[in-house]
This record gives sequence, C-alpha cells and structure tokens, in this order.
Amino acid sequence: MSLQTRIDEALFHRLLSGARIPLLGSAFGGLLIALSQLGSENSRWFLLWCAVVYIVIIFRVYCLKRCKHMLAKHGFSYPLAYQYCLTLALSGLAWGALGFLAKDAPPMTVIIVITAIQAMVMGGVVTMASCIPAFFAFSLPAMLPTVLVFSFSENLSSFIMAVFSVIFYLLMIGVAYRFNQSLRQAARISFENEDLIGSLKEAYHKISLHNEELNHVAHHDALTGLPNRKLLSLRLQQAMELAKAKKNGTAILYLDLDGFKAVNDQLGHEAGDLALVEVAQRLSSVIRGSDTLARVGGDEFVVVLSDLPTQSKASVEMVAQKCLRVFEREFQILDHICQLGTSIGLTLCHEGDAIEAVLSAADKAMYQAKLLGCGQMSWAPEC
Repeated sequence: MSLQTRIDEALFHRLLSGARIPLLGSAFGGLLIALSQLGSENSRWFLLWCAVVYIVIIFRVYCLKRCKHMLAKHGFSYPLAYQYCLTLALSGLAWGALGFLAKDAPPMTVIIVITAIQAMVMGGVVTMASCIPAFFAFSLPAMLPTVLVFSFSENLSSFIMAVFSVIFYLLMIGVAYRFNQSLRQAARISFENEDLIGSLKEAYHKISLHNEELNHVAHHDALTGLPNRKLLSLRLQQAMELAKAKKNGTAILYLDLDGFKAVNDQLGHEAGDLALVEVAQRLSSVIRGSDTLARVGGDEFVVVLSDLPTQSKASVEMVAQKCLRVFEREFQILDHICQLGTSIGLTLCHEGDAIEAVLSAADKAMYQAKLLGCGQMSWAPEC
C-alpha cells in the first residue's frame, strides 16, 4: 500500500470516527428550528423538513455502520469512501432545502435559517475536513440553495446577504483545505516515523542475528557445533572461579581418538567428518548439562567437569569410564563399519593454576595413556 493510500485510509477512519458529532448536531439543530417556527404560517413545512432531516439521519447511521463493517472486513477502498460521501450529500440537500423555506419568510426566520446552515458548514470544517470530497459533498448542497434564493431576490439586503454567504463559504473552504493539509502532514510524518522505526528495528534485528552468528562461529567448532578452544578457556576459567567460591573441585578430561587416522585416510575426509560428529554426539550424552565438551583439534576433545566434591578422583574416573564405553559400540559410516577408541588424560585443577598449564598437563597425561594402549586413561603426575 502506497504512503498516499495509507494517509487517505487514516483520514477516512478519522472521518467515520467523528461522524456522531455532526449527526447529533443535525438532529438537535433540525428539532430546534422546527420548534422555533411553531405557530408560524410555514410551521407545517418546517415540521415536514425536520422529518426529512431525521429520515436522512437514520439512513446515515445505517450507512455509517455498513461502512465501518466493510472497512473492517475488506479494508479501505476509494469507492467505499465515495459511497459514504453520497450519504453526506443527502444530508447537505436536506439542509439546503431549508434555504427555500426562508424565501419571503420573516427576518427572524431568515436569520435563524442562515445561522443554522452556516453553523452546520462550520461544524463540517472540523468533522469533515479530513476528507475534502466529504466536506464538499455536504457543504455545497447545503449552501447553494440559500445563495441562489437570496441572489435572485429583488431585495438589496437579501442580495448582500447572498454575497456574504458566498464569502463565508469561500473562507470555510480555505479553512477546510488548511485543516486537511495539516492532518495529512501529521499523518505523513506519523507513517514515515513508523516506517523508519520499523526499518531500524529490522536492521537492528538483522545486525543482532549477524552478531550472534559471528559470535557462535568465533566460539564454536563449525563441524560439530561444540565449543572451540577459545570458548573452552572461558568455560574453564568460570568453572575454576566457581570452584574457588564454592570450595569444590574442577577436572579436565583430554581425549584423543584412536583409529581415526585410518578412517580418514581409507574412507576419505567426509567419512572422517561424520565420525567426528557422531563422537561428539556420543560424548555429549554421557556428561552433565553443567559440564563442557569442546573440540580443540582434529580428533581431540576436552571435557571440563565442574562442581565436583573435594576428593573427586573417583567421580572423574567414573565419567572417563563412561566416555570409554561410548566407543565400545561400532561406528557405521558411509555403509562401512568402523571401530574407534580413545585415550584419556586426566587432571584436577587447583587454585591459581593457569588455563594453558592445566590443558597442557591433561594433554601430556593423554599421551601417557596412549603409551598404555588403546582405551586407557592416565592421570597427570601432579594429581
């Protein structure tokens, strides 16, 4: 939907929402004029005119509800707006007929008629200026009969009154146009601000998603989705700080796969990648959610166990045994049955230990485990 159409729709909504005021004004105004002419020679005609006004009001109420229903169901359309303007034209014709009743009427009746019609037109500036066609649909048939009646009168004062009525109407047109332009400008600024805010929100959302993707890429292994060495260092630092605060322990399991090079060389890199992904999934299934599993090299994995009891060697070895058991089941990769194993280096973290020093100690322990044979574990010497 274009900006111009959105503005027209907003102003049409304003026109419909403010329709009750002119309807009430028309009802009370018509009744007061009819009552003011009771006992006069033309009282019958004024009562008949008042009845016509009320019939038009009832018809307008029906059309107003129908327009609101159509607007809610099908949305805004220019034919719908023009149909509503036709109902305003009927109301304008009803009020314009009052001008013919003022012909050859007593001066006080003429004043009442002129004042009432001009008051209705002035009210239309406020309630209908949001839609200029609606303003003209009502005001033109309301003012024109009175101007014609007094223009062709032989009385000079009546002609002068007709001239003043034209001047008044031209002024009202100018005010209505200025008011309409102000409303349009306000609506335009509102929609432009909404569009700008929407664009900024969308851009911010895209940037946030991009930053999240970059952050994930920077801290996770692209193949397995596990934390990489950088994120592992952060997690290990947090675990050691937590252990210091809670007076408990932290341990590291350093795993290196046995038999992976043969799978990679014989079946290709794709098979090797699939093997690493399945290893990551199997290891993830045997550690707690509070622990960290990271991939730190080609076929090297590290597990950080946090929140351990002070005498935690037995707990650490229990987790290491679980990690060894996940390799007892064969791997089926690209329709080939493969057997993989792992060697595990174990170490406990102590207060004041450097991150790299701890990882290096676990790495050396892992190589000691390899010397013992496939599927073995070994503690770092200082533990």
